[in-house]
Amino acid sequence: MANKKDTYYFSHDSNALSDPKILAMRCDYGFESYGLYWAIIELLRNEATYKLPLHKNTYRAIKMQTGTTIDVESYINDCINEYTDNETGNGLFNTDGKSFWSASLLRRMEKYETLKEKRSQAANARWNKEKKEEKEEKETKKCKCIKGICKSNANAYKGKYKCKANLKKLYAKLCKLNKSKSNKIKLNKIKLNNIKTIYPSNHIYKENKKLDEMLDEMDKIEFQRIVGNCNLIRLNPQLCIEITEIIKEIFINPDTREAIEGINERNVMYALKKFAEANTKTQIQIPKSYFKKCILSAMQQTELSNQYDIDTIYEMEGN
Repeated sequence: MANKKDTYYFSHDSNALSDPKILAMRCDYGFESYGLYWAIIELLRNEATYKLPLHKNTYRAIKMQTGTTIDVESYINDCINEYTDNETGNGLFNTDGKSFWSASLLRRMEKYETLKEKRSQAANARWNKEKKEEKEEKETKKCKCIKGICKSNANAYKGKYKCKANLKKLYAKLCKLNKSKSNKIKLNKIKLNNIKTIYPSNHIYKENKKLDEMLDEMDKIEFQRIVGNCNLIRLNPQLCIEITEIIKEIFINPDTREAIEGINERNVMYALKKFAEANTKTQIQIPKSYFKKCILSAMQQTELSNQYDIDTIYEMEGN
């Protein structure tokens, strides 16, 4: 028996139990015949043609599948010849002498196949539409809107395609990309050894002298060793003071002291690079707190920060 690959489905009338043909069948074969009837309907549904051959092997298969005590061959013949409709002449099953089928099932499956085909056509239409839109978008993206690192023709395209709604989204993306490229150029022009301070220009720096009072002699010696490893003298004097104070605050804090014991020049430069990069994108509201995070982040990524050559870090692609 051939199987179809789709989900096997067929509708079932809720009043089938009281159908005259079904009642006649139950009268002769008992209620077991009702279950046998629907089992055969399911077997018919599983066939590609919704038909089964009139053959002894079919009767044997049905008997094996259902475990019925009814004589299947006699039962099917009665469903074809005895339990019929007076108006249409259709029995519970119909036959052409070679196969048998259910006219009711064929009618229902015809509606089902029609509906399935319509849904398939609708899905294909939607798929084709999406593919077409995707193709149009790819064609649109072929426009050479950006030349070199940041030479965009977005403003020209804005006027040209102002009335074309499908390009508005593309225009927004181009503008966003331009801004990103601009930030990258701005960052690349920064030389870390030219940074004068981590604070805004209107900030008045006040040294926290109380920090030294929190260190004993041994702590001061250890702190001087840590600062010496950072070689901050290569930076701007004011920036050197600021970073020294930040490292001191991290050193004094018992929760973070251990984290910076191995800090060196590369770690500081890596943190300063990340701070400068962030500052080109948005104004940092609390510079000291953010730079502390950059320092601690650099220490957690020691392997990455140690990949930088010191002189290369100072230049920062600013040539």
